[in-house]
Amino acid sequence: MPDQIPGSEDLRAYVTKPLLDRITDNAIDSDYMAAAARREPTAEEPTRRRRPGMWAMVVVGLFALLATTAAVQTSRNEDVRQTSRQVLVDRIEQRQDRISDLHQQISELREDNQSRESALNALGLRAESASSTAAATAEETGFAPVTGSGIRITIDNAADGNEGGTVRDYDLAVIVNGLWQAGATAVAVDGQRVTPRSGVITSGAALRMNDVSLSPPYEVSAIGDTRTLAARFAETVSGAMIHTTTQDYGMPYDVENIDRLTLPAAPADLLELTHLGAKSDDKGTKGSEKPTDNTDEDSEENSEGDREE
Repeated sequence: MPDQIPGSEDLRAYVTKPLLDRITDNAIDSDYMAAAARREPTAEEPTRRRRPGMWAMVVVGLFALLATTAAVQTSRNEDVRQTSRQVLVDRIEQRQDRISDLHQQISELREDNQSRESALNALGLRAESASSTAAATAEETGFAPVTGSGIRITIDNAADGNEGGTVRDYDLAVIVNGLWQAGATAVAVDGQRVTPRSGVITSGAALRMNDVSLSPPYEVSAIGDTRTLAARFAETVSGAMIHTTTQDYGMPYDVENIDRLTLPAAPADLLELTHLGAKSDDKGTKGSEKPTDNTDEDSEENSEGDREE
């Protein structure tokens, strides 16, 4: 071991000196020596002391660069924000203009719709009126069924088989004409509706109407006022003629009031008109108009002459 210990104190004194005193004596000195050793400059320290200024400049430069970059970026962002804001404003204005145009179109369409609805309602009323008129016309002309009160006239051939007592097409035409004159609104013969194109014709020994054969006893039904129709028919010339004929030849004849009569519509094929060519022979066409009060005089004379014979 060395004779001397650090601090120029000999080994014997250092060893024999009480521990508490040795600690007390050397505690502060050692601390000061350590601190002084740390504060003593070295050969490299001057160089190191120059570097903080350079680093400060670098830091300041970097800070300035960052600040400038941030300012430029902020300016650019502000420009972008301003541009975006203007774009949004322009878009909003465009949308507002579009909405205004749409509102105007909606208003125009609403007015047009109201006008069309009014026109449709008017057409609906016209259609209803036309439908009612068509229905009434169909009933009057015989192409629609009708129901109501009226009278039924029944006439049959004479029981003795006398040729003069046979019911002919002329007799049925007289009855139908008299009923029209008495105020009947619809007439049918044996269930065949009388129309402006109907006519009773003789086909051999049978009578036909609307291309349908009739058979005795013949029933002529008429819709009308039951309080006056029968009496008014009897007062017409046709009524008086048929009454006299049936009395003279013993032909069964009866008139009765019916509370409810249903007369069917005439066949639809009667509505199909037959046309003749310009150079066709004058042979007449099938069908006739609604019977009138003025019957053909020649037919009347011939029929009466036949009965007289």
